[in-house]
Amino acid sequence: DGEVVRRADPHIGLLHRATEKLAENKTYLQSVPYMDRLDYVSMMVNEHAYVMAIEKLLQIEVPIRAQYIRVMFDEITRILNHLLWIGAHALDVGAMTMFLYAFREREDLMDCYEAVSGARLHAAYYRPGGVYRDLPDTMPQYQSSKIHNEKQTRIRNQAREGSLLDF
Repeated sequence: DGEVVRRADPHIGLLHRATEKLAENKTYLQSVPYMDRLDYVSMMVNEHAYVMAIEKLLQIEVPIRAQYIRVMFDEITRILNHLLWIGAHALDVGAMTMFLYAFREREDLMDCYEAVSGARLHAAYYRPGGVYRDLPDTMPQYQSSKIHNEKQTRIRNQAREGSLLDF
C-alpha cells in the first residue's frame, strides 16, 4: 500500500543472513566460520559465544590456556571495534588524519589475528573445547608511529606552513 507496510510474515530460523538455516545441515565445527559473518566487526566474539554454547550443551571442559587466549582475542577485537568507531566517526566529521591514524593502529592488531589464524577478518579460530592452534612462538611486534606527539607534529609541519592557505 505505497509506503505503508500492512503485513509481514516473519520466517523464524532464516535470520542473520540465513546462518541458522545453513547450520542445520552442518556439524558444530563446520558452522564456526558462519559466526564470523554475523558481525564482521566483532568476528571472534561471535565465535566465542557460539563455541561456549556448544561447550555448555556438551559439558566440555576448556583448558585454562585456551580460555585465556580466547579472552585475549576478545579484548583485541574490542580494541579493533573502538578504533574502527573512532576512525569512522572522525571521517564523518571531516578528520581524515584521525581516520588514517586509527586504521594504522588497527593494522598492527589485525596482524595478530593473521598470525594465529591465517586470516585477517574471518578467523574461524575458536573451536569447541579450545582454539584452532596454540599461539605462535613469536607474534607480530607493535611498530610505533613516527609521529609521537604534538611537538613533533608541529616541527614536521613548519616546512609546510608557507604553502598552506590562511583561513
